[in-house]
Amino acid sequence: MTVRPPVWVCELAARFWAEVGPPPPFPRNLRDVACWLTDLTVQEVPGLTLSRAAEHFRRAGIHCSEATHDRPLCGCFGARTCAIILIDPDDEPDQLRFTFAHELAHFLHDWREPRHRASRRFGPAILEVLDGTREPTFTERLAGALRGAPVGPLTHFLERDRWGRVTGDDAHEAEEAADRLAFELLAPFEAVSPATSDTHRSLAARLTGTFGLPPEPARKYATALLR
Repeated sequence: MTVRPPVWVCELAARFWAEVGPPPPFPRNLRDVACWLTDLTVQEVPGLTLSRAAEHFRRAGIHCSEATHDRPLCGCFGARTCAIILIDPDDEPDQLRFTFAHELAHFLHDWREPRHRASRRFGPAILEVLDGTREPTFTERLAGALRGAPVGPLTHFLERDRWGRVTGDDAHEAEEAADRLAFELLAPFEAVSPATSDTHRSLAARLTGTFGLPPEPARKYATALLR
């Protein structure tokens, strides 16, 4: 059975392309179009690690807690009044492609979209609360103005256990959501067009060969599309 992506994934991807322009050909390099996002900065950090990411974010005024264990990173997203994606430019091209799409998905889904919803409902002044520069008023708290929107600095370090697995239900949900949106941006369902004759192996091979996904994300996406 073929399983379509969640509605929110398709809607958010459509809004992204409406903003930045027509999608480029496959395999897509989203950095070529993300330059049109005026509220996002991308920085390359060779040998990116948790500690180096924290240092870069602190210099940008995005304060974050110290990591209990340093480890290498392919990429990382952080935001407060500004949003920054850090990536390690030394990774393989397919890994770079997916890493950037994944961190872009955190930007779109976890930071920007909740802020837009809050701003549309309560006006731009609510952004001062979300940025952590003032406390919410009683009315704002009563109205649930902050529901679902990050308040203060947001960093997607996400602690891992000693086996490298994501810990905590909220962290797991955030990572799964970022993967699903990244898949749709890089290899949209309508373009992939899974067939009933597809096997997980054949579909994963098409996702790597045509759409440029790394092998492990390709297998994960194929599993999500074929049940």
